[in-house]
Amino acid sequence: MIRRLLIMGIFTGILALLGCNPQGSSQKGSNHSADSSARQIKINEMVDVLKQLKEGRLEFDFFGITSTGVDCVYFVQDGEKFDLEFEAIGEEQMPSIEKLKRFAQSQGYEIVMTTYGNKPRSGNLSEAPVIRIETNSDLTTTARIAADIQTSVFGNSDDTIYDVVP
Repeated sequence: MIRRLLIMGIFTGILALLGCNPQGSSQKGSNHSADSSARQIKINEMVDVLKQLKEGRLEFDFFGITSTGVDCVYFVQDGEKFDLEFEAIGEEQMPSIEKLKRFAQSQGYEIVMTTYGNKPRSGNLSEAPVIRIETNSDLTTTARIAADIQTSVFGNSDDTIYDVVP
């Protein structure tokens, strides 16, 4: 568990700089990341990526999706189930923490507030807050929850194109 937290902290910091960059383009569906060859999916393809995570076929033991850099949601496998995380690196991401809390509470999910020690780009916080939504869900349910979050919290649609990061 500590090893996973350390790895998540290191890579979310890297993702904040490269993949989930709130300073990137604000145009939905744009390829804003530093890696112009990032894999892109629509939300209906999420189950396939979750299967790859479950089968250990991804580079890391987690991944994220983002269309704008602000809407970056991470998927973390916890045994046979999945949880979702969001880290507010940029000031424009801070309101999403409260929106995600309300979403999780309305759905009956437990939330854990934590940090991976990454420094926010602005504001008066010493460490970027991370909200972990403990859904303990299977592949299909996790994909549905992600779609609900992207729609209700971030205003995305089924047609939004996401970069898969890392």
